[in-house]
Amino acid sequence: MAEMSDPREPDGSEEENFGGKRLTGKDPGQLCSWRSLPGCLTRAPLLLFLVFISLGFLMLLVTTMVQVSRIDQSLQKETRDDQESHNPVAVAQEQMQSKLEGIRQQLTWMNATLGIFLLIPSPLAPHLQKFLKFWYVRNNKPTWIGLSDHHNEGSWRWLDNSSLQLSFWKDGEPNNHGDEDCVELHNDGWNDGRCVTEHSWICEKPSTPCPEL
Repeated sequence: MAEMSDPREPDGSEEENFGGKRLTGKDPGQLCSWRSLPGCLTRAPLLLFLVFISLGFLMLLVTTMVQVSRIDQSLQKETRDDQESHNPVAVAQEQMQSKLEGIRQQLTWMNATLGIFLLIPSPLAPHLQKFLKFWYVRNNKPTWIGLSDHHNEGSWRWLDNSSLQLSFWKDGEPNNHGDEDCVELHNDGWNDGRCVTEHSWICEKPSTPCPEL
C-alpha cells in the first residue's frame, strides 16, 4: 500500500488548501500566512485604535488652529475699536456730525446768534477746525461761528461768554479793519468780519431743531 505523502514543499513549508487555493506557511506574497492569521487578527484592533487616535489628534489640531485664528481676529478688532475710541480725530468727527448743522440761509451775525452756539473745546480744536473747513469747502462761502469781541474790543469770547483759548486766525487777522467784531470761518482760517454782513452760519443742534429764520 502506497504511503501517504507529507504535504510539504521542497523548502520544508507546509501547505493547506482553502477554496481550491494552496496556502503555504511561507508565501512572500501574503501579508499573513494561514499559520500567522490569528496574530494578524489580534493586531487589527490595535491598528484601528492607532488610526482613530491619529485622526483625533488631527481634528484637535485643526480645531485649535481655527479657534486661535478667531481669537486673533477678535483681538485685532477690539484693538482697532479701542484705538478709534481714543482717537481725537474720530471723536471730533463723530461729535461734529452729530451736533453741527450748516445753515445756508444768509443772516447777519446778530441774527444768526439766535441759533448759533458753536463751542470748540481746546483738546479737540484742531480736529474740529478740520471738520469746519470741510463744511466751508462744500458751502464755498464764509460762515459765521459763535465768536466775537463786540462787547469788549480785543477780548474774543464765545456765545456762552467763555474766553478764546485756541484760535485759527488767518495770517494778519484779526485786524479790526472797518469795525470788524465777528468771526467768519474760511477754508484757510478765521477772519474778523463786519457783524452786519450776511453769511451762512453753523448751528449746534440742540434737543430741538435749529431755528429757521
